[in-house]
Amino acid sequence: MAQQQIISEQDKAQLKRTFRKDLKADVNLHLFTQEPSPLTIPGRECPTCPQTRQLMEELAGLSPKLRLETIDFYHEAELVKEFGVARIPAIVLDADGSNRITFYGIPAGYELAALVEDIKTISRGVSPLSMETRKQLRKVNQPVHIQVFVTPSDTDCPGVARLAHAIALECPQVTADVVEVQEFPSLAQNYAVRSVPFTVINEYTKVSGPMSEPQMLQHVLAAGVAAVSKPDPEQIKSEEN
Repeated sequence: MAQQQIISEQDKAQLKRTFRKDLKADVNLHLFTQEPSPLTIPGRECPTCPQTRQLMEELAGLSPKLRLETIDFYHEAELVKEFGVARIPAIVLDADGSNRITFYGIPAGYELAALVEDIKTISRGVSPLSMETRKQLRKVNQPVHIQVFVTPSDTDCPGVARLAHAIALECPQVTADVVEVQEFPSLAQNYAVRSVPFTVINEYTKVSGPMSEPQMLQHVLAAGVAAVSKPDPEQIKSEEN
């Protein structure tokens, strides 16, 4: 019996046209998953891993510029550490090994559109952010970790997800994860997520609901700009004497 496709033929045709028109450089799709096994090991359940793998294989097959690498989370510890992956399924995107962005969970529904937009942004190397935002992000001088909790059916989620990822692609100090809340309930419970989109920045800043570009920028600057202490003139004088 033939395996049922996740991406419809109509959507595949549209995506092929989009990728042919918009993709410039190659994009790496690193899928962290687990190999199929007849045994279920407690603590290693990943019910959406097979569907996520099928989805990414279908997507990667739509353009020669998409390079899919499948990595076993439990047997390739060095790569897991290198990419900073904490759970599966996870999809890490990059063009040249830097400024990586991550999806945790299957990017279904509206989140597939967010994934496609991220692929286009990475491939073209053109930021969707305003010039002012890009200028302000140069001030970030310490690590910022953004987590955006989403569901596939919420129409407000893709905008916040794309915004967080765009900021991470623009600023090397920022990493951004999009987390499918229904697949990781314990993580959602840890942050008291009650509705989506829900954004967590550096563990302590939590914002429920949609966010504009200026709003997210202000939160990122608050978390990521450390004051640089200026030398005390009197201290310098005493040292010179």
